[in-house]
Amino acid sequence: MWLRFLLAALTIFFAGRYLSDLADDTAEITGLSKGFIGALILGLITSLPELVGTLTAVIFRANTDLGVGNIFGSNLFNIAILALAVLVFATRIKSEDWIHGSLFTVYMGICVGAFMIMLICLFHELHARWWEELGNIAVLGFFVAGMWLYSRERPKTDTAHVNKGQHSLARDMTFIVILGFVVVAAGVLLADSCDEIARNTHMTSTFVGSLFMAMATSFPEFVVTIRLLEQGNIRMAIGNIFGSNLFNLCIIAFVGLIYRGTIYSTITGQQVVLLAASILMSGTFLIGSTVRALRKTSIRLDNIIILVLYLCIYFWLY
Repeated sequence: MWLRFLLAALTIFFAGRYLSDLADDTAEITGLSKGFIGALILGLITSLPELVGTLTAVIFRANTDLGVGNIFGSNLFNIAILALAVLVFATRIKSEDWIHGSLFTVYMGICVGAFMIMLICLFHELHARWWEELGNIAVLGFFVAGMWLYSRERPKTDTAHVNKGQHSLARDMTFIVILGFVVVAAGVLLADSCDEIARNTHMTSTFVGSLFMAMATSFPEFVVTIRLLEQGNIRMAIGNIFGSNLFNLCIIAFVGLIYRGTIYSTITGQQVVLLAASILMSGTFLIGSTVRALRKTSIRLDNIIILVLYLCIYFWLY
């Protein structure tokens, strides 16, 4: 089971390392903002392991703890990745790149996360399937409307190069689709191996899902974020991480629509703490980013706080 886990994780790792170049090339060809491309293309593609892993765990394995723990744990890990990468590559990020437009997905993620906590509390008391379906539809509708609004932003400081002549949009999208299929296949293998680890060790499904499975399914975000910040591309990195987190929450809503019961009533108190912690970490990052955008300061205290919170949460969870 550990060999399958390692094989799936490595497949996701190497598939994800090419996505940042493809997304950057797509942004230049289309003229769309790098934040939006990061949130839509990178966010969606790098969240495919979470989608497949959670669907497999909840629908086919009937293990909601593993599937939900995967989503909430991935969101925590993604924010920790970004905080650490910003600390490591701080000198490569230009102060003028900290603009408010790139933080759109952070605001959206906080709103959806808070709404989902309301749904969890509500459906622990009220077991009404059709009310939950309305809540899930509202989450998905909010995501679609938000992405539509974000798509209407045009880059002001991005230099929009129209097709360098090296690649075409069709070529980029073809490779993105191929990598998507590779990631989906690895995600199925990953979910099976994590489910087996949870069943054959003393560790709980929530812990295995929120740590092992979450870290493995977040490998694409890890690789893409590191490559983006090596190039100083903070806008696309923020779009990738928080776009992925936003899509992850939508995965819960999507799975809830096809789940036979009320999925929010199965979410445990530990998992609510993970979700609340991701909101807190997002807010902390938002405050730090806003200060840097306004004052052009190099203070990184917010990133340190995020990493400390992440370690404290898993110390408590274990």
